[in-house]
Amino acid sequence: MHPQRVAIVGSGMAGLTTAMLLNGDAQRRYSVTVFESGDKISLDAASTTVRDPVTGESARVDVPMRAFAGGYYKNLRAMYDYLGVQYHPQRFLFSFSRAAELCSGDKHLRNEQLQFIHSSNNHHIPPIRPRGTQLLTYVVETAYLLVLYIYFCICCFFVPPLLENGKIPCESFAQYVHRIRLPMYFMSNYLLPLMSSVATCSHEELLAFPASDLIDYKRMTTGQLHYVVSDGVREVQRKLSKRLNIRFGARVSTVRPEANGLRLLWRQEKGDPEYKDQEELFDRVVLAVSPAIVGPIFEPLRGPVARIPTREVTSIVYMEETDQYNDVFMSQEQGETKAENISFRTIGGERPRTESRHSLAFGNTVTTCPLEPVEASKIVQESKFTRALRTPESRRICNAVFEPPDVGAMSEKLGRWKNGDQGVWLAGGWCWDGMVLLEGCIVSAMRVAHDFDVVIPWQ
Repeated sequence: MHPQRVAIVGSGMAGLTTAMLLNGDAQRRYSVTVFESGDKISLDAASTTVRDPVTGESARVDVPMRAFAGGYYKNLRAMYDYLGVQYHPQRFLFSFSRAAELCSGDKHLRNEQLQFIHSSNNHHIPPIRPRGTQLLTYVVETAYLLVLYIYFCICCFFVPPLLENGKIPCESFAQYVHRIRLPMYFMSNYLLPLMSSVATCSHEELLAFPASDLIDYKRMTTGQLHYVVSDGVREVQRKLSKRLNIRFGARVSTVRPEANGLRLLWRQEKGDPEYKDQEELFDRVVLAVSPAIVGPIFEPLRGPVARIPTREVTSIVYMEETDQYNDVFMSQEQGETKAENISFRTIGGERPRTESRHSLAFGNTVTTCPLEPVEASKIVQESKFTRALRTPESRRICNAVFEPPDVGAMSEKLGRWKNGDQGVWLAGGWCWDGMVLLEGCIVSAMRVAHDFDVVIPWQ
């Protein structure tokens, strides 16, 4: 009996994990081909290596940032342990600053003021007082934040989001924080800057998230350590992609169900200035790409995924000779691990948004969702990626696709299409009921493996 031919579109974390699981089937029932539109595997494609111009010493920079917290990422950690990926705890110092607006002429922030410095897991007590902040102001701000933070944590553990028909959480985060009467000062200056940076979205987009996403994330990460992969995500990519058949420069345009399989239409772009249309028949297809790509290539889901919002995120690695945002920290050596500095810079106005700046080795900085331009001469690497966003509606859409058929009217709107129907499966950080993070990639890949009757070795 010949193995079933499986096409996996996308070589991010979800695509590679799915391919690795199917490729490792003990009964060798699947012949897996990964289609990647770029010229290299996408999981680590935006990362880079920075070097000290004096000593020549190098350090790996993961773009986007791949730190993960204990508690929320149990399947990711289990897979890393199985693969033998080395990771270690990492402490962070977070600074929060706010500016009134961008200057219209030179596009720089005006009246930016550092407000507070917080250490991950409160490893530095008392909190570091920002330079130039008066003692009384520092004491009052610290006490205020402590009370509000404890109150928010209590609410996350004991005040659940409202349910629709007594079963399905339907409340947005904006509705939830309004219901628990969380003060706007705490929200706009601290909670939204931090969480919008985790989700790489604007404050407005974060407030539209299902409240259950952020409540669950907070509950599961409270008191947990942060971790980073010791050699960067390239080590994860190397282990996942071992022995995989990957076609680079292969841009899939259509997945069309037919009587005898699934017709894949794609264009070979690598090494040829003229596109060459090709097609191939597969038994099963896994779409491990964003909803913005799923819709155009797979017609049955074109309508539903169009209602899942996405945004383009910019991340820039650049050299900063005198980093004023890093300068506000004292030098912190915590045992064997030095705390890394991350600055959350927020701009007010009608549509507040936050930029995160992660200070790295040798004077390099990674800025995500930048508020102001970076000089071209300082840029080491610039990359863009698509982020799927969450809303109560998009949550219902995803649950109708991935969960058992008990969601009533929403199943009718989707034409009752379920994951795996017509031989097509979905995988990705957005393909589960939670924040769009790496854990969702692993969970969705495990779901595909389960449907294919493949043993998951770390379970």
